Amino acid sequence: MRTRIMGIALATLILIPSAYGDAVFQLGNHPQPDEQNVLFQTDQVGPIIDGFTNRSNTLVQFSSMTDTLMATAHGQAKVTAADGLINDITMSVPGHTFLDAIINPFEPAQDNDLVITVTMSDGSTFTFGPYGGTHGNNFLTITTINGELISSVTIDSASGFQDLKQTRISGISGIVVIPEPSSLLLLGIGLAGLAGIVRRKLTR
Repeated sequence: MRTRIMGIALATLILIPSAYGDAVFQLGNHPQPDEQNVLFQTDQVGPIIDGFTNRSNTLVQFSSMTDTLMATAHGQAKVTAADGLINDITMSVPGHTFLDAIINPFEPAQDNDLVITVTMSDGSTFTFGPYGGTHGNNFLTITTINGELISSVTIDSASGFQDLKQTRISGISGIVVIPEPSSLLLLGIGLAGLAGIVRRKLTR
């Protein structure tokens, strides 16, 4: 009997997957649920600049240990550096964690010169790279599994890259994202159709 119980316990340990958190890196632009664009509301210059999400107006900070960063309040949201190339930049959401991010470090000076470090809420880190091409876009989608939460995302480049553009973020802790009007319209149409079906069945 004792041998049988030990066998069952061992089989259970083998069959149940390990429930550790992890960051998942996927090349390309892969939209996530409740994704928000990061926009700049004012022109800024300095080691830290502030962006805000377009749907919940949540503060997203970009900081650098090596560069003077720049952002403009008009046009496509992007971060540049005063000397023309970003060598180090970190994105975080002060007071919050998040689940996913999409980044696009644009036009590094050399191929395969981008290294991404994701710091989790428990202090653990995951690294991706080197990757990237000098041709232009270098979209990278960062997601999490097993309930892991991201504290920050850092991009390092020895040769430097031109700018960080089209940054998006989702799953910010404690933030309720209001659905876009088009999503609300589709939901309303769906509910109206469901109500019609129910009403017809009740009148039969």
